[in-house]
Amino acid sequence: MKINLRDITKDNWVDMIELEITKEQEDFVAFNSESIAASKFHDDYVNRGIYLDDEPVGFIQYYPNLPDNKPNEIYIDQLMIDISHQGRGYGTKAVDLVLKEIKQIPQCNVISICYVEGHDVMKGFFERFGFKVVEQDEFDETIMDLHF
Repeated sequence: MKINLRDITKDNWVDMIELEITKEQEDFVAFNSESIAASKFHDDYVNRGIYLDDEPVGFIQYYPNLPDNKPNEIYIDQLMIDISHQGRGYGTKAVDLVLKEIKQIPQCNVISICYVEGHDVMKGFFERFGFKVVEQDEFDETIMDLHF
């Protein structure tokens, strides 16, 4: 079995919005439907379905951090793994794949993510990839960067 990333298309977007998280996680992660909808208004958003072979198991979204005037930075805005697939290492493999993909973007030398306070398990998760805490913003989100 192999984890792979796929573009979100008219053929698989419903699979992405049907993925579920726990009620507790809803305080920390946007719904995939909201993320996909937002991407339709921003040409630079990249949506990827996370698949185990041909089975959808998660979703990840990233984009250049143009809103903060940081064109050399890619911001990972969304990462989720379906509740029935959590704890199996699929998120780790998906992040590894998306980091490799992002590092191929010309002029990109920083990748950033954030996690909402209270969902502190994500801090350790992203530290495994080399991300370091840089600040806490006004929305109680902790920002982490990975320079390369």
